[in-house]
Amino acid sequence: MRTKTKILTISRDQSLITLLQRDLNDGNYEIVNTEHCDHHLKDVVEAETPEFIILDIVMPSLDGIGTCLQLRQWTQTPIMMLSKWDTSNGMVRGLNLGAESYLTDPFDIDTLKKRIEDTLRRSVYDAISNIKVSNN
Repeated sequence: MRTKTKILTISRDQSLITLLQRDLNDGNYEIVNTEHCDHHLKDVVEAETPEFIILDIVMPSLDGIGTCLQLRQWTQTPIMMLSKWDTSNGMVRGLNLGAESYLTDPFDIDTLKKRIEDTLRRSVYDAISNIKVSNN
């Protein structure tokens, strides 16, 4: 039996949180949400040990780019940025700052699931490749 992939969502958009919980909390995923707090985010990541993070890049009074940089200081968990900005510049910036994937809103849930699976597959492949290189 396949275990569920634990996904931590970082967003203050209640409609997005509801969508992710409703459409991803199925047989393959377990969704955990956090109310972002700079001084508590690290504790949440360490306590929950997610396998994937969905980061809403546009949040009121919060910088998603800064949050991504903060996460990269202490976790290598794959991050997907979700954004309402449909610009290639925003996507490139997000990917350059440490996100493994970037998806613009509106999106359909099947595309989101496919991106999650592709990102997780690449992350596992990269981890195995790094182990092989370091052993040689």
